[in-house]
Amino acid sequence: MVVHQVGSGASYGSNIYLVVGSRTALIDTGVSSESGRNIARIKDALKGRDLDMIILTHFHADHTGGLIDMADEFGSEAFAGAGDAPYIMSGDPAYTLSDMFGGPGPADVTELMDGDVIDLGEHRLRVINTPGHTCGGICLYDEVTGALFSGDTVFGYGVGRTDFPSGSARELIASLRKLSEMDVKMLYPGHMDAVPDGNRAIKYGLMMMGGM
Repeated sequence: MVVHQVGSGASYGSNIYLVVGSRTALIDTGVSSESGRNIARIKDALKGRDLDMIILTHFHADHTGGLIDMADEFGSEAFAGAGDAPYIMSGDPAYTLSDMFGGPGPADVTELMDGDVIDLGEHRLRVINTPGHTCGGICLYDEVTGALFSGDTVFGYGVGRTDFPSGSARELIASLRKLSEMDVKMLYPGHMDAVPDGNRAIKYGLMMMGGM
């Protein structure tokens, strides 16, 4: 598996990861104001290949703002966790924070369920429900390499906020405990740098939340 960090393009935008196997997947889309720049970077990394799918880790607009632009550009189907998908489809700014980050407004997504596996050929991304930062946030775990795309559930040195609508500190602790039972090697978070020891990052997040 090859992972390209396309870049957030803005200090307040999320990380965007292009995962390339026999099939290709984009994880999160950043903010709408940087769509043009990010689309150019994605095209450069694809080297003429199609973008098979877009996967959203949760409904906040710093991760979903570029969705409509990218779906239109690449013709890709978009997916999100079943708990967050209704808010993306309604575009409710009270939950998506689109008034803060801009875009995307209502957008079509297909729901992903806990345990679903996204087959990219040589690698398999398993959907893990990890509510806490939002009510239906997900992480994606590569069953082959042990890499985890963690959205805003856990970062290299911290965890996502729980004070936005639908957030829950209790649920975030439960999600971190769930992740702590896995063998997580490379961690690709929604913000800040990727880190090579995901197990350590998850344990640190649990300690921060008082869940150890």
